Amino acid sequence: MTVGKLRHKLYVQTQTRTSDGGGSQNVTYSDSFSVFGMIEPKTGSERVFGDQLEERITHIITTRFNRSITFKNRLQYRFNRDGASYTRTFNIKRVINRDTRDRYLDILVEEGVAT
Repeated sequence: MTVGKLRHKLYVQTQTRTSDGGGSQNVTYSDSFSVFGMIEPKTGSERVFGDQLEERITHIITTRFNRSITFKNRLQYRFNRDGASYTRTFNIKRVINRDTRDRYLDILVEEGVAT
């Protein structure tokens, strides 16, 4: 793989839980660091959940090897097009060390579902 294919700047986000004082927890995400990667769509599906149509799109995101990326994180891709800002959020399902050589990670993610 050529490094030139890793053209998407992705932000690795870490989850933080804080007590709201009423017995529940507030969940927030903050940027930990950024990496460059390649986003490849693989499958998509729809289902009805709670009287709403839920769309699931799965991708494989390839990045350089980084031990700090785990299934506990999420990835966010931010970009501008035609003067508008867009954000895509990917929930990490699996992190695979490609060929177990510590060179690249294949990150199986899901887009379009709540975290």
